[in-house]
Amino acid sequence: MRKVFDDYRALADSVLRPDEPKVDKFLAAMARSLKKKDNWTFWLPYVLSLDYCMKCGTCAEVCPVYLASGRQEIYHPVARSEMLRNVYRRYFTLGGKLWPSLIGAKDLTEEGLNALAESFYRCTVCRRCAYVCPVAIDNGLIVREGRKILDAIGIAPDELKDFGTQLQVKVGNATNIGVAAFRDIVEFLEEDIADSWGVQVKIPVDKKGAEYLVMHNAGDYLAFPETVMGAAVVFHAAGVDWTLNSPATGVNDVVNYGVFFSDVELEKVVRAHVKTAIDLGIKTFVIGECGHAFEALKYLILRLIPEKERPFEIKSILELEAQWIQEGRLKVDPSRNTEVVTYHDSCKLGRVGGLYEEPRLILKAACQDFRELQPNREMSLCCGGGSGFAIMAKGDFLKFRMETYGKLKAQQLLDVGADVVALACSNCKGQFREIINYYRLPVRFAGVSEVLAKALVL
Repeated sequence: MRKVFDDYRALADSVLRPDEPKVDKFLAAMARSLKKKDNWTFWLPYVLSLDYCMKCGTCAEVCPVYLASGRQEIYHPVARSEMLRNVYRRYFTLGGKLWPSLIGAKDLTEEGLNALAESFYRCTVCRRCAYVCPVAIDNGLIVREGRKILDAIGIAPDELKDFGTQLQVKVGNATNIGVAAFRDIVEFLEEDIADSWGVQVKIPVDKKGAEYLVMHNAGDYLAFPETVMGAAVVFHAAGVDWTLNSPATGVNDVVNYGVFFSDVELEKVVRAHVKTAIDLGIKTFVIGECGHAFEALKYLILRLIPEKERPFEIKSILELEAQWIQEGRLKVDPSRNTEVVTYHDSCKLGRVGGLYEEPRLILKAACQDFRELQPNREMSLCCGGGSGFAIMAKGDFLKFRMETYGKLKAQQLLDVGADVVALACSNCKGQFREIINYYRLPVRFAGVSEVLAKALVL
């Protein structure tokens, strides 16, 4: 893969097709993105963000990749967004069409389009920039809209599309776990729970009419099974009617990679989730520890499927766990977690979803020594795993993740002196796993449900 933007590549040559003429197709797709009827998600903030940026630079001073890169101009949030704004001014405004040189609008070249595509995969869309903008310009949103345009002309990371949304809808999950394999995994987890927690937990699968359908990121079953086991112990201790589901009953993977690059793919996955829940006849759809799934199923779904067409509640597992602790349904003994524990606010759960206090209520109840990373909550630093980055590693991309976003998070962990960083997002877990290994940190990561389960009085 040759250099097209910086020293890294997120898009393979087979995806980017750097020698293929694409400008005309890109302009046609962008024209559609600017029409309200063709852009159901964020049309208004998108067009306003294209028009009204003052280029004050406030966003740059909170952008993790810009700061960690040593303030390289190519990673400046405005410089990135200007790549798309220039196209907008040149081809979609009167001044650009008649007097492009007078307004500083340049023609889009094939080389420029290739660079734009790679540039838009240097941003995790953490939205920290939008939070501090004095006029509410959302450069992260521009990145997402740019990715949608790129997808419309066939440019999207294969990890997110071919082996992500499309595989998920086809077989039920993006990890390609079949029904028999899934049931074998569940049996193994039951045995491991008995060994680790000393309690016999029967994990129900494909139970119709249950109160709660718990759907995890399918990658957790393979990469982070402690999260799944912790959740099972929690639901067992709560004494509630619940179930997991296998691909035999529909989609059994809560992820929705369409959030990162495509409304078309996003809608397919959301509708598959809703159909699965309706077919199982459950009362509450419980989103496992997955940040972008929370955004898709808690908020973006509101623009797609009216409440009357989805006869069930949707809750994060964090909301339920915090509620059950407050109600006394779960009994916890913090002396069972004596290590220093901190918590990383996932961008999607925090800045986008507003889930700040629930994980802290859980961890403060379950741990003797809980400490905050600085900064946290609304100003939490993105770990670098969001926007699909956690599963993207080709073209030395892992090094990019570690030497920018990862560098800042590693320093935060050292500063707080934590033994354990609790996480509530699978992408964050994937990124922190790499950060800890890359920087040889004396820290381990754990899911919030895992930490809670360890403290339960069973």
